[in-house]
Amino acid sequence: MEIQPRSFGDSLADVVANLGKVWRVLAGPAIAASVVMGVLTIVAFESTDSFDVFETIFNNPEAFAEMSNEEALDTLTQLGTGAILVSLFSSVVYGFVYLTAAIAIGRAHSTQQGTPVVTVAMRLFPTWLIAAFLAGIGIFAGFFLFILPGVWLAMMLSVFTPVIALEGKGPVDSLRRSFELVKDNFWETLGFILLIGLIGATAGQLFQLVAIPILMSGQASFGFGLAFAVGVIGQGLILAAIAVGMSTWYLNLRARTDGAYLIEATG
Repeated sequence: MEIQPRSFGDSLADVVANLGKVWRVLAGPAIAASVVMGVLTIVAFESTDSFDVFETIFNNPEAFAEMSNEEALDTLTQLGTGAILVSLFSSVVYGFVYLTAAIAIGRAHSTQQGTPVVTVAMRLFPTWLIAAFLAGIGIFAGFFLFILPGVWLAMMLSVFTPVIALEGKGPVDSLRRSFELVKDNFWETLGFILLIGLIGATAGQLFQLVAIPILMSGQASFGFGLAFAVGVIGQGLILAAIAVGMSTWYLNLRARTDGAYLIEATG
């Protein structure tokens, strides 16, 4: 199937169409990643005693307010350390889902089958890790320099994952290729990412609302359990949808930059 340049609106419609093609392949890995991330979040907060900080803030705010500056700094450091660990874990775990989604999208638009999508993703994952590390260093430095350079760099590097999956580029070349694809489509790329992120966040809140009627009926323990289960499943599905959205936008950027093309899926 030849990929043609598409408008912004048509690309959004393509996200829905592509999700319909690959959701069966992505549902399992995405939900599994969400479960793993939930466990890693608990581990990160437990190891840094961040749960104790949350308990103090929400259950005994007076004690937090009465802390000395040194005690408050130590408490916030604990919380910050936990948050940093969660951010690092999520980048790695969710990155694997993005890689899997890109490969699945490539398969959906080509005649190539063969090796299972997850197997190919595992083979490419070391390359992705190196590229993500290099990108992370640059983006962090950009945010440190008045934030806006970090936002710009994050947008410019936003499609390196499908580049690795569908063009077989190495870590450095995938980052360069992402620059090439985004440079003439920066504002549309920013708008696309913000829009699918907003849709994903809204969908996440709607998933959590499922448990509210049960909580209000007095079945609190069951309601909290349902909220957690729905949250894990919902987060996984939303993650898959956002990953498909980014891969779909990459297809369009590539067509806009290189002209119409045929996909030769990796693996």
